Amino acid sequence: MKSCRLFLVPIVACLIAGGFAGKALAQSETPVLVRGQITDPIKKTVLYPATVRNKNTNAKAFSDNGGYYRISASKGDVIIVSFIGYVSDSFTVTNYAGTQVNDVRMREQERFLPSVEVSGKWSPYQLDSLARAEEFRPFLETENRSLVDKSKRGPGQGGFGVVFSPFSRYSQKEKDLRKFKKLYDEYNRQSYVDYRYSKAFVTKVTGLVGDSLLQFIYKYTPSHDLLRTMTNETLIYWTAERAKLWRRDPKATLKEDQ
Repeated sequence: MKSCRLFLVPIVACLIAGGFAGKALAQSETPVLVRGQITDPIKKTVLYPATVRNKNTNAKAFSDNGGYYRISASKGDVIIVSFIGYVSDSFTVTNYAGTQVNDVRMREQERFLPSVEVSGKWSPYQLDSLARAEEFRPFLETENRSLVDKSKRGPGQGGFGVVFSPFSRYSQKEKDLRKFKKLYDEYNRQSYVDYRYSKAFVTKVTGLVGDSLLQFIYKYTPSHDLLRTMTNETLIYWTAERAKLWRRDPKATLKEDQ
């Protein structure tokens, strides 16, 4: 009888240990609703649409126009929060279940130094663009839904089977995605302008500094599309000609293509 009891002890211990392990595993797999608000505390503004990604599951979400976000996660998951032009932030989910509130305060990213060449192969602008593309790649690779869902059309159906999906096209999620991609494109275009037509460059060509420099740049800044067609020599000439006119008559204006 005593030997039977001794035999049962390790079995009971294993069952208890297994129960605790199963309970811990179940807790770690219990969904947690992570939510909060994403803001810029310096400018006292909300950030929309900020991107929110679960690094472990690759689940994605955007903040709304009030800066609020929500995303599903489990204990131990890492949540990455990003906004174009800001330093990304991350945190680890600590709750086993229920709701975890994480408000995120973000700070603007320091711009690259246009006058500094990092290497002979890559310019600061190019390195900045590559890093930004990698950071937002999961969202940039998400396809926008069109008004016509051609994926519903079967083989050999021709025009039949095409499904109009206005609810998908105009859902809040799709609107957020389109707005994000638009902001991303605008930021990239402006970054290129800031790189090619920097204050340091304009000062070097014109000799202008201080308020005069700012007023000149405000009046004469080539568009992104024009800059893409200009060599450095052409840009220097374009800037110098406008600086001459500026000194003679600040009120006079040369058109961009003159």
